[in-house]
Amino acid sequence: MRQQCLWRLAFAAEKCLRQGQRATLQLRKQGTTASSSNTTPRTLNDPTLPPNSCPTPTPPCRDPFTFLAPQLSELRTSLLSMLSSGHPAISEITKYYFKHPSKQVRPVIVLLLSQATNGLGGDWDRKLWEAHSAGAGGLAEELDKPLTRPDVLNDWNPSMPDETTPFNSSFPLKPSRIHRDPKPTPPPPPHSSPKAPILANTVLPTQLRLAQIVEMMHTASLLHDDVIDASALRRGAPSAPAAFGNKISILGGNFVLGRASAALSRLGDSEVTELIASVLSNLVEGEILQMKEVKLDANDANDQLAKEVLERSAQTAAGRTSRDAWNIYLQKTYLKTASLMAKGARSAVVLGGCREGEIWKEIAYAYGRNLGIAFQVRSNFLPGLSCLKNWISSWTMYSTTNLPLQRSESLVAQILI
Repeated sequence: MRQQCLWRLAFAAEKCLRQGQRATLQLRKQGTTASSSNTTPRTLNDPTLPPNSCPTPTPPCRDPFTFLAPQLSELRTSLLSMLSSGHPAISEITKYYFKHPSKQVRPVIVLLLSQATNGLGGDWDRKLWEAHSAGAGGLAEELDKPLTRPDVLNDWNPSMPDETTPFNSSFPLKPSRIHRDPKPTPPPPPHSSPKAPILANTVLPTQLRLAQIVEMMHTASLLHDDVIDASALRRGAPSAPAAFGNKISILGGNFVLGRASAALSRLGDSEVTELIASVLSNLVEGEILQMKEVKLDANDANDQLAKEVLERSAQTAAGRTSRDAWNIYLQKTYLKTASLMAKGARSAVVLGGCREGEIWKEIAYAYGRNLGIAFQVRSNFLPGLSCLKNWISSWTMYSTTNLPLQRSESLVAQILI
């Protein structure tokens, strides 16, 4: 029943996609015809438009990866320097997946939401001041400075020799130098009447660092996932477990999470720290949920997950349906994929100065949540849809040759319903 429900939704999505492609082509043809006869674009409120017709379509949107190419290039360069270790094996494994092409969907979401909302939040002026004031913690070079003594952290990074220290057999109670200047006092807010928010069209250094942290956490989860799933390939190359072994892959993932956590603390925002830290719990819960076979048996004393889902749905054992399995699938998809996108998007807006109660934070979270779920659903269904289409095509050719037409049409319809 669960598979039948998923296939129905997958076919419905595929059908909508084909209809949307046909509609887009039709709109483009209408737009070309209209532009040749009238250079003035027509809007939805144009009274001259006939009923149920569409106006001239707007030009296509810019490619976000092209739009953010400078930031993505900087992100990749400085990210690799954050992963260096005094142990060559750790440096090699942590940088392994970053050296292969990736979609970079998660950093792009963070950077796009930053561009779209910077300047709209009530605390934007303070965030902008922190990004331009020495000692305030928002300058790009200050994000690499540790909050405590480097010889206390003992997290040696050869790529950052001025900010890190290797282990020393002795520990002086008095440091040789102050590693971080006192934080300056921010200027008082202006007493003038509030002005209308204006988009700043920029990305703050803290938001760029957040994009790196999000990508580091995603890559660490891949290192662990490939061990759990015994994956032989990743992005067209041997997976980390296949190249280095399971133990080094697990340790490498832990190391990346450690560096990401340290970078997260230096952003200086407790809400962002809470949001991103909670993603780690979500990833673990999602993996456990994926490993568990969903039986939806309320009478099974060991199936606590089924009981909770059925209780939330207010259904008895006799009334449960495939919708319960679908809800569990969505929950797992959110925990494993969409949580990082959603909370990364919300964190970007928080770092841009949006206060509690401002709608931009909720919009950013909802955007990342829905996009993340859709992204994973599409990835899960596309391979199966291709195989099923080929099977249906072969079966249709066979049935139309060897079975009466009415019978073959009935069989194909039963498969698609």
